[in-house]
Amino acid sequence: MRSVSSFCRAPEASRTGRARAAALSAFLLLVPAALSSGCVEQDDDRPSEDDMKVVKQNLLSAAPAPKSAVNADLDGKLVFLGADWEPAEAEPGKDIRLTQYWKLVASPGDGWRLFTHLEGPNHQGFVNADHGPVGGKYPVSQWKPGEIIRDQHTVTLPSNWPAESVQVYVGAWRGQTRMPPKSGPNDGNGRVLAATIPVKRQAPPPRKRYVARKVTGPITIDGKLDEAAWKAAPSTGAFVNTMTGAPAGPDTQAKLLWDDKFLYVAFLNADTDIWSSLGKRDDKLWTQEADELMIDADGNGRGYIELQVAPNGNLFDTYLPQYRKYEDSLDPKRKPYSWNSKANVKVTVDGTLNKHDDQDRSWTVELALPLEDVKGLDSAAPAPRLPPQLGDVWRLNMFRMDMPQGKGQQAVGWSPPLVGDFHALDKFGELAFGDENGTLTPPPAPAPEAKPEGTGGKPGKAGKHGHKKKATEAP
Repeated sequence: MRSVSSFCRAPEASRTGRARAAALSAFLLLVPAALSSGCVEQDDDRPSEDDMKVVKQNLLSAAPAPKSAVNADLDGKLVFLGADWEPAEAEPGKDIRLTQYWKLVASPGDGWRLFTHLEGPNHQGFVNADHGPVGGKYPVSQWKPGEIIRDQHTVTLPSNWPAESVQVYVGAWRGQTRMPPKSGPNDGNGRVLAATIPVKRQAPPPRKRYVARKVTGPITIDGKLDEAAWKAAPSTGAFVNTMTGAPAGPDTQAKLLWDDKFLYVAFLNADTDIWSSLGKRDDKLWTQEADELMIDADGNGRGYIELQVAPNGNLFDTYLPQYRKYEDSLDPKRKPYSWNSKANVKVTVDGTLNKHDDQDRSWTVELALPLEDVKGLDSAAPAPRLPPQLGDVWRLNMFRMDMPQGKGQQAVGWSPPLVGDFHALDKFGELAFGDENGTLTPPPAPAPEAKPEGTGGKPGKAGKHGHKKKATEAP
């Protein structure tokens, strides 16, 4: 019977800002269903006679020469000699054949087990590849001093693997303890870096794009979305897992419109438990439930705005002159989050706000953002041009944080950043400005008027039928 130690799971990624809790929750979705994020306990039963036949084939008489030679000393008890792998480049959605080489120096005592973790640089993606050594036939408790053990196993790299390499970490654990590495490359958290495997690059997915339709009539900001323009506006489609891009709940969609004065944004949020206890402007709405909008209008990766709306209608807004630098980076006298937009926001709730003992249905955000607000504190910036022209493109992203009672926070996004940071500006989608039908280019100018049949004479003079040519007609 297998069980899981909470200690042996991968260490929490170094998240930043509001993405921390939500991104970790999404991050753990990568773990195969048969495994948890912890190290998986293996059966400690004594090997059978048939098991030992397989084991003997994997006991080496001499130290190997692996592609990745490590020779990490774990507390003077175990030495991780190194690793081989096939194929040379890992490919998302396909198997990696890992071969690990261990040497027992001295018996570590009962209860020790091995773990194998796969993850990308900066904690992009995670796979728990724990298994019993030699196909589960030779537990560590049965190893004998001086033995060199070859352990081969196969791991499938998730098809949505986000990183350009796979870092393989190994080690030994018992209860709440990892055997400490005394030498060799390690992460400082009891994990030895066994190998770094390049990932075969795939063509990046196409950038998300939404064409906002231009409205010609008034939009009343009341959270109802009952104007014909809202009903005709296409949906973004359901937001997705921020770490993987896979389908994920809670169901969230958005719509956008525009005119010469405002960008209109609507969020439609399915929610069975709608709540918010944060009532002051610029409270940390990302710690509870909120919709989030970031706009880098000129797409230069600098100077962007961020707005969040809670179910109670509260607003958070800030201007960032550079990636993750707030207003105080421009002037020490300013405080972070001190820039205020002129956004008009209304929220409607289909359910009961802040009542946890019933079943709610949804909440809807309707927001009108003055176009000049996209420049934040840099009102003199030459780009973007305001109002936009047909076919102009801005960069933006949208997210939703949800926290049902008694559960951890969940997050979904429109254009998934694929890392634990919603401020991944290079992953922002595109907002294109179209006409009332979503067309990006204006219609062609009318063709010159054709010359009527039977006319003659010179330009500007009457023909024999008394017709005088117009200046636009061909002579």
